[in-house]
Amino acid sequence: MLTHSHSSIKDFQGCARRYHQVKILKRFKSQPTEATTYGNLVHEAFEKYLMEDTPLPEHLSKHQPVLDKIKSMPGDRHCELKLGMRQDFTPCGFFDSDVWFRGIPDLLIVNGTTAWVGDWKTGKSSRYADTSQLELMAAMAMTHFPEVQKVKGMLFFIVPNDVILSFHKRDQLPEILSKWAGHASVIEAHLKNDVWNASPSGLCKFCPVSQEVCEHR
Repeated sequence: MLTHSHSSIKDFQGCARRYHQVKILKRFKSQPTEATTYGNLVHEAFEKYLMEDTPLPEHLSKHQPVLDKIKSMPGDRHCELKLGMRQDFTPCGFFDSDVWFRGIPDLLIVNGTTAWVGDWKTGKSSRYADTSQLELMAAMAMTHFPEVQKVKGMLFFIVPNDVILSFHKRDQLPEILSKWAGHASVIEAHLKNDVWNASPSGLCKFCPVSQEVCEHR
């Protein structure tokens, strides 16, 4: 059984052939870039500040007011909490043998019937912000915390210092889960039929798949 996540679904939607070569066959591996390395540093610094009161590096200190507001919010605060969900939509461990979907919200605060999920973004613009990640994380939060009735979400774009918000309620949960199950079923159908067409675009030059495997590389 395949294991899915927001990033793996997006990888497949971007290019089925790349997904197959990288995620399933594991013949190629995406290499770290300057952008991904910076993103990892930001995530680590924010987590240490929020959970351990470790001072922010000087170049990130301008974001302290936003993080201080987060620290002042009531509830149980988690960073990088590993969440798993089975195919019947019940919660499970991230590494359980029957895990079907995985998610790791950068931030999760649970306060009674309300939860907050957040994700840090290091892109230069929030113009094309994709809140679908917040939707899936909200669903997984409600799955793991049955007392939660509503989930507020936040994408924090640190370069433009912009915040994109979302809001989901428990009565939306069946619709959200059905949507993501549908995304997963498309991938599983491709696996059954063993059809992995390429989706050529301007991003092909960054693809780790070799020219021997893909003519668009």
